[in-house]
Amino acid sequence: MRSSETTELGLSLGDRLLIIVGAPVVATPLGFALPSIADWADDRPWLPLPGPLAAIAELEGGWVALALGGAGLVLGLLGGLFLVHECLKVTLSDKDIRIDKGDRSRRIPRADVGTAFVDGKRLVILDPETRELIREEFEGKRSALAEGFRAHGYPWHPDGDPHADLYRRWVPDTPDIPSAANALLKARESALKRKRKDDITELHAEIQKLGIVIRDEPPKQYWRPLVPH
Repeated sequence: MRSSETTELGLSLGDRLLIIVGAPVVATPLGFALPSIADWADDRPWLPLPGPLAAIAELEGGWVALALGGAGLVLGLLGGLFLVHECLKVTLSDKDIRIDKGDRSRRIPRADVGTAFVDGKRLVILDPETRELIREEFEGKRSALAEGFRAHGYPWHPDGDPHADLYRRWVPDTPDIPSAANALLKARESALKRKRKDDITELHAEIQKLGIVIRDEPPKQYWRPLVPH
């Protein structure tokens, strides 16, 4: 959506409505069908029932399907709203970029933006020294991203990561990077394996302070040096 001063990028209104309406449309009949599914499975001793389905199979009466259908409607609606809430929204103005995702919000002043591009499904914004400021999945149209960034005068690289050829796979004790960075990368490798998101993000920031930029291709980590303009 474009106003005279800002451009909002993300899921279109149609996509948001499709998710919010579509989720309960799918979940409601599933809720209605659960008693029948549970009864069908209960008649087959060779098919072990998970705990919740076993409990449903013990219930009797038409109210069970109605209750579960209603629960599916509510849970589907809440799930759809949550999915939309968690999708990335980018608000561009001539002075800064605002990034919203879930309950997290961040503003990036114009002077801190070196370039922006799409890497796969992710929006990436680099600072003038090529540190990553943002790398987040973007669910909207990529063509709208390029148009919006250019309309507000932000540098946009249409061919993806301009420094992609500089990345090398990290292995323990890589001689080309400081020992402190190697130690942090080793700790981050462990965090990636354990899927500890907070540690992964925090260690990424600490490694960038040492002049190393990281790109993940789980479970592998790739690194490159800064490339100041």
